[in-house]
Amino acid sequence: MKVCSTYYDNVPNLERGKYTLIRVSCAEPPAWFMESYDHVDLSGTFGPTPQMLVECHPTKDWETFVPRYEKEILGVLDKTETKKLLHKIWEDHEKRPLLLICYEAPPENCHRHLIGGFLGIDVQEV
Repeated sequence: MKVCSTYYDNVPNLERGKYTLIRVSCAEPPAWFMESYDHVDLSGTFGPTPQMLVECHPTKDWETFVPRYEKEILGVLDKTETKKLLHKIWEDHEKRPLLLICYEAPPENCHRHLIGGFLGIDVQEV
């Protein structure tokens, strides 16, 4: 199973149908995304809480955000069950690479890659 990552504004630049799009942001995606793209919504599983984003936004306070996200979001997940969930999504969508999507353009300050680290999966930025 291949897992990749990008941000909403990059989605129109990607080949349609190449990836299984997975929302991992807590904020509502752009209207154009909702209207034009089929996707799987895992924002309730992987999205940082709105309160977390106000108190320690990843692009402004990464050092505070990371341990909090790892504790409050990833820390409550069962790693094995979460991997099974992603594997099922991958199988149910013709084994296309999974593409984790949120708003943050710089991958170095984004929770998409923390998800991969938690699961022990290499997440490639596209």
